[in-house]
Amino acid sequence: MKFLSKITIVITLFSTSSSFAIDKKYHDDISPIISAFKDLNKSDISTLIIYPLNRKSLVPPIKSREELIVRFDEIFDDKLIDLIANSNLDKDWSMMGWRGIMLSNGKLWLNSNGKIRSINYQTAKEKELKASLIEKQKQTLHSTISSYVEPMLEWKTTKFHIRIDDLGDSNYRYASWSIDKGTTDKPDLVLFRGKRVFEGSGGNHHYSFTNGKYIYRCYVSLLGNSKSAPGTLDVFKGKEHLLSDDVIEVLSR
Repeated sequence: MKFLSKITIVITLFSTSSSFAIDKKYHDDISPIISAFKDLNKSDISTLIIYPLNRKSLVPPIKSREELIVRFDEIFDDKLIDLIANSNLDKDWSMMGWRGIMLSNGKLWLNSNGKIRSINYQTAKEKELKASLIEKQKQTLHSTISSYVEPMLEWKTTKFHIRIDDLGDSNYRYASWSIDKGTTDKPDLVLFRGKRVFEGSGGNHHYSFTNGKYIYRCYVSLLGNSKSAPGTLDVFKGKEHLLSDDVIEVLSR
């Protein structure tokens, strides 16, 4: 029984923690980031970011150091600045294996070279911008699909124009048009009550929708090589695979 108890403890430790304390060798990479935010030196901060810095939903990415400085207050508010500037190297930063280094449960992610690769935080200013962009986008959609809480993705595949929206509480809606139609046209197909399924810890996921015997799956590929399609639409009838259609253009995600 004691042996089993020890196994249980070990399993519990591994299952409840996938992060590790930062190795001392990474302190020299992280310290300049902390110092730049303490000094609030926007020029130095702009050199510590990998571009493009993608933002959520319809908010455009930041493509350069110059744009980061112009849009600085949109990305960083006092709360986030204080979080970074006053962070403790040993307590607040974690090594997450091949995924890199994170601060405060993923609000900030660095690559292994100590460059900021993503910021999973939205200031009030960016939230306002996002809301205004969503309202503007709704004016470009057919009235039957112009109501939603948040857009999740919009693609063009070789055959279709596809968009998925969250109607609230992770209730996803699928709409598609033939490639020659616009979003002001009534969609050829609309499906409701979709599900989002994550595949592993790398961020890859898919949306799945059921239409009678048919299943529509939109696979979002965040991890892949330079030749990989950013996504794929697969259609099944039962177990029969009817269609695999690669994404040729990402309009939003």
